[in-house]
Amino acid sequence: MKKSNIAVLSVFLLVVFAVVFTACGKATPDPNYNYRVTGQFANWGSNYEEKFMMTPVAKSDARLKPIKSALNGANYIYIYEHSPNQYSPAEWNVTYDGPGISQNGILAVKFIRLSKDPSEPSGWTFDMWMPSAEAGGLKNLSPDTLFTPKNRSDEDRDAAKDGYGSNNDNPVLLKGPVPYYIVFAVFKDKSRGMGAIVK
Repeated sequence: MKKSNIAVLSVFLLVVFAVVFTACGKATPDPNYNYRVTGQFANWGSNYEEKFMMTPVAKSDARLKPIKSALNGANYIYIYEHSPNQYSPAEWNVTYDGPGISQNGILAVKFIRLSKDPSEPSGWTFDMWMPSAEAGGLKNLSPDTLFTPKNRSDEDRDAAKDGYGSNNDNPVLLKGPVPYYIVFAVFKDKSRGMGAIVK
């Protein structure tokens, strides 16, 4: 191969690598929806509130390293830094008898999907709870730090009597009131997942 052809090929490959690297290193927000966290700590709020909004991040974000492989195939990834307040516990527990889990309700976490609405001051309005009967369940991206209930109806849960919950029940943090990065992801197959990384 001539030196000129090698030079052209080298330049082409560098451009391709640069494009791929940039794509992997750039946060891609969902073009149709926005996302926030909710739970006892947020008074189960379901509307736009700046302090509970999640931030879109790139797959290469260093904070995602512990669950990087679980995010393969993710189109959109959002993160929220959350420190449950141990001095303000809920007066109820999230309990799943099947796996033997019982955690204070302050450790419950759900998501709200917001859709665009120009009539709202924020530009966003409530669209859907996740997980829920409407949205279905969420894939668990970090089983060591988070429990997500089974993706099934309340009726199927009650019939099974196995203590693993339904998609109407609450995902719960497992490591107690420590700082977490809460992660929400939308995958190419339209499925959704959540994870919790201890900071």
